[in-house]
Amino acid sequence: MPTWPVLKARSKILSAIRWFFESRSVTEVSTPALSRSGTFDAQLSSFQVADEAEALFLQTSPEYALKRALAAYGEAIFEITPAFRRGDQGQRHNPEFTLLEWYRPGLSLPDLMAEVTSLLNAMPEPPKIWREQSSVGLPVYSFLKLFVQRFGIDPNEAPLSTLWQWVQATGAEVTHLVPQDDDQFRSDCLDFLFLEVVLPTLAEIFYLTEFPRCQAALAEVDAETGAAQRFELYWQGVELANGYLELRDPAVILSRYTAMATARVNRGLPRIAFDSAFAEASCQMPACVGVALGIDRLVMVWLGQTSLAEVQLFPWPNH
Repeated sequence: MPTWPVLKARSKILSAIRWFFESRSVTEVSTPALSRSGTFDAQLSSFQVADEAEALFLQTSPEYALKRALAAYGEAIFEITPAFRRGDQGQRHNPEFTLLEWYRPGLSLPDLMAEVTSLLNAMPEPPKIWREQSSVGLPVYSFLKLFVQRFGIDPNEAPLSTLWQWVQATGAEVTHLVPQDDDQFRSDCLDFLFLEVVLPTLAEIFYLTEFPRCQAALAEVDAETGAAQRFELYWQGVELANGYLELRDPAVILSRYTAMATARVNRGLPRIAFDSAFAEASCQMPACVGVALGIDRLVMVWLGQTSLAEVQLFPWPNH
């Protein structure tokens, strides 16, 4: 349960975010929380809501709807909204959370990273760690290069059996991972190795770029390097933001959905219908970048708290 000073600080942060985007002519919009399609990502699980007519899903993020709005209007937009992810429960996870997401036509991925930094610089009462880190510039690491430096092999090419051996060799608990012959298992192993082996050696606050192909999600992939064109912002081990050079090819989106649908079947997960309205709108979007930032996590690290329960009112399961 947050204290009153924490709630007041959270309110000031939200006000500062809105002021920041207004000053840059980025328009706030509101999208539906319910959709006919849930996320097809095998790592995420949607809440399903049934009515008399059809099954609906609570949004895991406003991404699909915001991209449809971007296709319709072609303007820079942002949204601050509740998002819902079934099964996410823990110190840094809650099934319901607040998400900031925005899209910027015409900007590059480095431009967007600079804008994320500028947004945080606009927040009230910055903590000492942010003042010190931002004053000298945040480090930018390449996932691909870090992996090659540590393990001596391109993560796009490493055999799955080798990755699995390295995961087991960490000695950490891995019962949540079950070997599969697909890219989702490759992604799971790479995530695990990054968090367990590489992350502890990096700066306290940094950007991570150039991800493996299997972690492209809905980002473009560089044909020459095999790097997914996206970034994440980490703060003392907490992932705060996740940005993409947005994919705009419906055929590629369908192929990634098909691969993920197979991964879901391999893991006994429910089938999720393809969101054709989003896919069809994608080719009408202007060239753009987009990023999602967790508000609750931002407030948590900004105020030096250790769990989401200290910054969220009535978090699940304590409603």
